[in-house]
Amino acid sequence: MIRLALVCALGFVALTVAVTAGATAGLDALSAPAVAAAQASPGVTRLAQVVEAVTQPVWVYLVGLAGVVVTYRGGRRRPAVAALAAGAVAAVASPAVKALTDRGRPALEAGLTTAHGGSFPSGHVLASTTVVLTFVLLLAPPSRRGAVAALGAVELAVVAVDRVWLGAHWPTDVLGGWLLAAALVGTAVWWSERDRHLRGAPGAARLEGGG
Repeated sequence: MIRLALVCALGFVALTVAVTAGATAGLDALSAPAVAAAQASPGVTRLAQVVEAVTQPVWVYLVGLAGVVVTYRGGRRRPAVAALAAGAVAAVASPAVKALTDRGRPALEAGLTTAHGGSFPSGHVLASTTVVLTFVLLLAPPSRRGAVAALGAVELAVVAVDRVWLGAHWPTDVLGGWLLAAALVGTAVWWSERDRHLRGAPGAARLEGGG
């Protein structure tokens, strides 16, 4: 898992450099036709605006926090702490990277949405991906992980399309959110599993919190 997290982290760094250098025009070419389609499809666009409202990062992180609390109180403290750490870093990293890259939004002038701050990475995508991955890999009971993964995949696809459709984000902003979330959660999973492998060592029960 740590290798996958490292690959995603390196991918995010490379993408950030490319975005800052203005070298992602090819990947971002989908933005203009997506916004044009949104303007021509008011019914779908109203639905997209509802999706935007209910997937605001603050609401998504609160759902994740609820999962952390339930998991912690259920005795699985290390996974809960790992998930909380991933979410906290994601919440802080989003505005920090936006300020660093200071990337303009693709089509706010279309009037389909309002947004503040830089465009890269997408805060909606980063929050949703972080929370979905923490539920699938850390918080959900094994018997429910398949269902959670399926529902999470649908939610992530909808949010990704939504951000580009409304002209709030470039496609590479979405990709950046995915990569950063995968790097953070992958690291959190590695840390949680590393502790589990050490349960047989002296003091491991105290680390787990269930002794």
